[in-house]
Amino acid sequence: MPAQAKNKTNILITSAGRRGYLIRYFKEALGNKGKVFAADCSRYSPAIYDADKYFIVPEVLHKDYVKNLLDICIKNKIRGIFSVHDLELPILAKNKKIFSQKNIEVIVSNPEVIDICYDKYKTFLFLKRNGFMTPKTFISVHEALKEIKKKTLSFPLLIKAKKGCASMGIKKVYNAKQLQNEFNRKTDIIQEFIVGEEYGIDFFNNKDGMPIAIFIKKKIQMRSGETDKALTVYDKNLIEIVKKLGKKLGSYGPTDADVLKQGSRYLFIDINPRFGGGYPLARAAGADFPAKIISLVNKENLKPDYKRYPANILMMKQHEIVIKKMK
Repeated sequence: MPAQAKNKTNILITSAGRRGYLIRYFKEALGNKGKVFAADCSRYSPAIYDADKYFIVPEVLHKDYVKNLLDICIKNKIRGIFSVHDLELPILAKNKKIFSQKNIEVIVSNPEVIDICYDKYKTFLFLKRNGFMTPKTFISVHEALKEIKKKTLSFPLLIKAKKGCASMGIKKVYNAKQLQNEFNRKTDIIQEFIVGEEYGIDFFNNKDGMPIAIFIKKKIQMRSGETDKALTVYDKNLIEIVKKLGKKLGSYGPTDADVLKQGSRYLFIDINPRFGGGYPLARAAGADFPAKIISLVNKENLKPDYKRYPANILMMKQHEIVIKKMK
């Protein structure tokens, strides 16, 4: 019995929030071979109650946050840990070595990758440098207006937070005066407004930063920055582009990207080195990323699997109600 317990693959999901479905997916993937633990700074986070055991921890920016997580991992024989929260990713990446010294695998990309993805202007520069199409992006009103004057850019334009998430605070501006009034050069970027079909990509990179699985969905409706309704599509051309993107980026584990399709052009607008909000649809089409994470934790080799998945699978989200008797 002790040997069996030693070989259990226990997983900790941090900043669990409202992602109860992820915890259930991991429990299903593990079966009786391990337990799923959850951590969050609030006892009012519904996802933690789906876990086998949960922990209330300090907020991610607290000085003792990492120490707290490490203690939880050691005491509960946790062998793998990952987060679904953008603010926590750089913290885990920076402290990855502390966990690996205790044989705990942190499923997080390196700090350079996270920095590229978290800063929208750096995302733009990365995409342009590596030959991927993306909307024109500026960090000064002067540069944007120069393009307007040359007629290589036109209104409306989008103003986005340089380090924003979940589509928060996006503004559409229609003239130079509005652009000058709304733009904050310290915190914002200016981006070309593109009309096109929006696609979400879920891909998974192995330990060597190579993409081994890719799934595509067409977004039908968004809610609070997350995919609310979507339909699977199989687009061989886009899959080939994402293979190149995943290899150039070198992320680790699940990665989410947003693409606008305009005619035959695919323009990348966002990359997130974590599970995306539309992942449940990819899973319904056969993308078992939790099983792949468990394989990474167990030091197993993961081979590319680009088999054709079913198109026209529809995902529609609805609210779940969690009722708990509190102590």
